[in-house]
Amino acid sequence: MNYLAIDVGGTFIKYAVITENCSILEKDKTPTKQDSLEIFIQSLTDICDRIKGQYEIEGIALSMPGIIDSKKGFMYTGGSLFCISNVNIVEILEKKVGIPVTVENDAKCAALAEIWQGSLKDCQNAIVVVCGTAVGGAVIVNREIVSGKNFMAGEFSYVITDSKDDYKMSNSLAETAGAQALLNSVSEETGIPVEELNGEKAFSLANQGNEKALAGIRNHAKKLAIHIHNCQYMFDPEKIALGGGISEQPLLLQLIREELAKINGMYPWTLPVPEVTSCRFYNDANLIGAVYVHMKAREKKISLEKVNELMELLENRREGEYLRALLTE
Repeated sequence: MNYLAIDVGGTFIKYAVITENCSILEKDKTPTKQDSLEIFIQSLTDICDRIKGQYEIEGIALSMPGIIDSKKGFMYTGGSLFCISNVNIVEILEKKVGIPVTVENDAKCAALAEIWQGSLKDCQNAIVVVCGTAVGGAVIVNREIVSGKNFMAGEFSYVITDSKDDYKMSNSLAETAGAQALLNSVSEETGIPVEELNGEKAFSLANQGNEKALAGIRNHAKKLAIHIHNCQYMFDPEKIALGGGISEQPLLLQLIREELAKINGMYPWTLPVPEVTSCRFYNDANLIGAVYVHMKAREKKISLEKVNELMELLENRREGEYLRALLTE
């Protein structure tokens, strides 16, 4: 079976045709159009129509930013995409394209990709920390995403990192450990204007032996290490996976592990050191995880249909009602 996965970002919409065995048959991207809800939906419809003309597609799997009720397909927010706030994206798109649609938060999709076929494949309980413009992530228990009452479990950007000053956004993890914070740290150490830096250049300097650039990246690694340490002792996961483009840098993972060892060493007794790994799928993680979400939803729907068929044959329907409740939780 083939699925169309669509990962919506603030700048680009990435999309791919992915099989049930996690093979990518084709992928491409197009600029994100967010002038209005109608224009945005039409851009998704155009992608669907083109792909449906080339492949037999069983369903559409959306990865989107923001706070999302994935079971209902409802988007409370769309992150920086304000045109898709307070809409049922699944209902709207299904009416347009005529095939099943699912949606999940992008960071949670990335986490599920790792649980399905990635670096967390052997885990039951894990944490994913996705480092991008801000800091997303997911909490995984029994191989399922923990959503929380307000669908915000794993939204690490909102974690407060410092209580010395007045409450302000600059003390949130989004500001202290996002991509811009890394560039600011390297700029402060090296004296290179921040507008002349990007992630690739910062790591290139450090890997070439620039001690000041290395110090700037280590300062950033400390902040991530503290967050990872805190996650370890709040949830005690088997592994913590680092995602986002930055996770492709072996140096960052090395520095985080070094800082975690230092943190662990301050205690006068032996404690487990968090096992940190990088995500496997990098830029394709959101697309692959979205397909996993769609496949799991499809399985539940088929199971529920079978229960309904069984209930019609049963005189005592309590057992069927119980199974139905489990499947629709």
